Amino acid sequence: MSIQASVRERLARRIAGEIAISDQPGQTMRMWRERFRLPQIELADYIGISPSVISDYESGRRKSPGTATIRRFVMALLALDEKHGGQVISAFVRLMDVSLVDLNIVLAMSDFTESMTAKEFCNRLKCDIEAGKEHLDKEIFGYTLVDVERAVKELDSDAFLKLFGATTERCLIFTRVNTGRAPMIAIKSQEFKPTLVVLHGVEKVDQLALDLSEQMNIPLAVSKISSIDGLTRELHSIEPD
Repeated sequence: MSIQASVRERLARRIAGEIAISDQPGQTMRMWRERFRLPQIELADYIGISPSVISDYESGRRKSPGTATIRRFVMALLALDEKHGGQVISAFVRLMDVSLVDLNIVLAMSDFTESMTAKEFCNRLKCDIEAGKEHLDKEIFGYTLVDVERAVKELDSDAFLKLFGATTERCLIFTRVNTGRAPMIAIKSQEFKPTLVVLHGVEKVDQLALDLSEQMNIPLAVSKISSIDGLTRELHSIEPD
């Protein structure tokens, strides 16, 4: 089995599992549909059902889907992505198998069952917005808390991608930051980019970091939570039950 086929199979199991065990399976279906950037009408047409059926599941108006429906939904996501060039699946090939926790590079990581806006996330972390305020309405589906000193010293380009976990539509939070220059330069050089960047421990953000934030249309914020332990506790409180 090829690496891509293996990841495709694991991804299918992951999506199906998350929907099956979710207290709100319809919302989880919507989250994954949006991650694959598929409109309801295209997905419904491929499955052979009315778009209103997809809408009813996502809104909770229709009872929880059975195993067969979940399988058809998941297979449709993957097949349509492949039809459109396989960008999402290809991203998972490169982003899965995060093993950076053991290196103390990733201090915390979570993928949400429901999205939240960048603005809401920044409010939870007591952030000052330094750049990109106009993009705070974008939704994120998770976060990764990174020790920037270790990341810059030890990660090559391919390993850096693993910071994204399951999706690039997330916040990368960098702690032990001096000026913010190093993480923003690293992000600039990557093919995949986060939706939001939060710096922790910085007193004054470097102008280059601000300029890069504006160039990449990525909001840049500074968390005012005093300690890493306090930041981690607040992040854990955001994680779904």
